[in-house]
Amino acid sequence: MMFSRPSSWFVLGLLLAFGLPSSLTVLADPSPADTSRVRVRLNHRASIETVKLTVDEGPLAVHLPSGGAPVMRLQSGETTTLGLRQSDVYIRRGADGLYATELQLRPAGSDAAWTLSFNNAKRTYTGGLYLAPDAGSGLLVVNDVPIEDYVASVVASEYGLDDTEGKKAMAVVARTYGLFASAKFGGAYDHADGTASQVYNGLDAVTKASRQAAQATAGEVLTHDGTLIQAVYFSSSGGHTANNEDVWNAKEPIPYLRGKKDPYDTVSPHHTWSASVDRSPLLQALTRKRGSLVNGFVIDDRSPDGRVKTIKLLHSDGPNHRMNANTFRLVVNQGVDGAPLKSTWFDARRSGDTYIFDGHGFGHGVGLSQWGAHGMAEQGHSYRDILHFYYTDVEIHQLNRVQKDPVDAPVAKDPRPAPSDSTTTRRIGW
Repeated sequence: MMFSRPSSWFVLGLLLAFGLPSSLTVLADPSPADTSRVRVRLNHRASIETVKLTVDEGPLAVHLPSGGAPVMRLQSGETTTLGLRQSDVYIRRGADGLYATELQLRPAGSDAAWTLSFNNAKRTYTGGLYLAPDAGSGLLVVNDVPIEDYVASVVASEYGLDDTEGKKAMAVVARTYGLFASAKFGGAYDHADGTASQVYNGLDAVTKASRQAAQATAGEVLTHDGTLIQAVYFSSSGGHTANNEDVWNAKEPIPYLRGKKDPYDTVSPHHTWSASVDRSPLLQALTRKRGSLVNGFVIDDRSPDGRVKTIKLLHSDGPNHRMNANTFRLVVNQGVDGAPLKSTWFDARRSGDTYIFDGHGFGHGVGLSQWGAHGMAEQGHSYRDILHFYYTDVEIHQLNRVQKDPVDAPVAKDPRPAPSDSTTTRRIGW
């Protein structure tokens, strides 16, 4: 791909490639923990080769890895293409373009809105955009989104029930979950835009009700002993929530993720369920997971609430194997059409070539039940009542009262690269 080389920008490219004079050197401040935004990887389950970006509300400034003044400004209505150029990222606007090891697009004003088209999808986002080559293949595309826009979008996508207080509870949960950025994704971003984190579909997903829920609870988060909690949630408890260690094999119980009887979940269509699964594809899925032939299974241990903790897999060519029940559920749901197992709270029996599962609830069962929140809201409980019921010994605080120790209370980090001696010699071209 050929790029034009405007003379003034070409000189800038040479300066950045071979070292900036001292008068232009950028000395960035240390990157503090930032609770005003969250970094979300877009389309994380599929490779992105190129994206088309249209600025809806600009301007949007394009920055290079070395920092400093923007090298390009995209005005409202402008469209540009971004993609890979060997091991670099390029941006092309008409006949002009540039490439670098990574690119930052940031609002030149208080905020910006822009539409991305990629992989037959088209979505509008706010905030900034970070692009770099993905370690696997394609582009790493990360939206540096303002936290309240993120919350409004997540509530609309994750909580489709028609009540006000449940939505407000979900807004506090989504905000807390979004700012509790674990090391799950290796530090390049805080969350993915799908079920590996929370479903985030950008500005297009936001509804009037979800925006109102975010605004009504603006800045509120859940804490335990002064730090953010891991605000996990699920669809339906089936009548009892679960302890974290009973579902995920955690070494230590988390004090605010304690299971309890849940009388509010009876409104859920998933309160009880039944599923019939052909024996052959189920055993094939387990065999692929184990790497050795699985001939059958039996339920092994249960937690006090009735959920299955472990499943014993039966092998004819070796010793039997114990599998975590949540892993069993995920393997079966990924390998069998229709994702039949809604939870790990089930009984199972065999009828000929069919396994029959009779179960309760939908999801892992730890934290907040969305259908239970809806049931509480319908009975007149406030969003604060809902949160205190599903999370044990927590408090609801404004962010400015939350401890921001990066170890004890990890929150979103500044997506801009930290300064180093090498930043001025990274590849850049026109």
